[in-house]
Amino acid sequence: MPCVIFGCQEPVRVANDIAELDAQIVCIKPGVAHSVVVRSGGAEIIYLDGVQLSTQTADFEPLGAEWRMFPTVFETSDHLTMTRFRTMLEGRHPPPDRKVMGIVRDIYASPMVRMSQIELAERLGLERTQALRHFKSTTGQTFRKFKIWAAILATARSAHQGERIGIAGVDAGFSDAAHTARTAMTTFGLTPTKGLSGLTRMQTLD
Repeated sequence: MPCVIFGCQEPVRVANDIAELDAQIVCIKPGVAHSVVVRSGGAEIIYLDGVQLSTQTADFEPLGAEWRMFPTVFETSDHLTMTRFRTMLEGRHPPPDRKVMGIVRDIYASPMVRMSQIELAERLGLERTQALRHFKSTTGQTFRKFKIWAAILATARSAHQGERIGIAGVDAGFSDAAHTARTAMTTFGLTPTKGLSGLTRMQTLD
């Protein structure tokens, strides 16, 4: 899913094999392999579920000064202003399907349950393949990848609060500590231990 990185004091550098960018605020397109250099002062990273960027959007691009207030908007749960910022990123899209967003909330709340495709179809009132396509068109992620994303976030949250990583991963639905570590590496490019070592806080907005 799209993420926005905010350099707290100094610009961050985002790069891949094609280009590199130094900016205070950078939006990164989903599914783009990249590296990030965070300089003195650290950075805040916000992932935006359901935001669908234009196909014309660059792999990563700087955002304007108005985005400086975005972390505060997120922290104070200002949903109205959050919606305005999301719309700025994605352009004109119809409102998300409330049934899908309810499913998203349920998966976040209980990632270990790993809702089945059949249950998804029943809740949306669609044939299974249609339900999977509708979920992706609404959230920007496949149903399978979203469930993995929810599980790895739950693991990170629990581990950040002091639980052992292996136990946190199993509680979120992973088979064991090795499975948790492999998924974290695939998702973030970091082992859970390394990722958590630099994490000072973690917050979600419902």
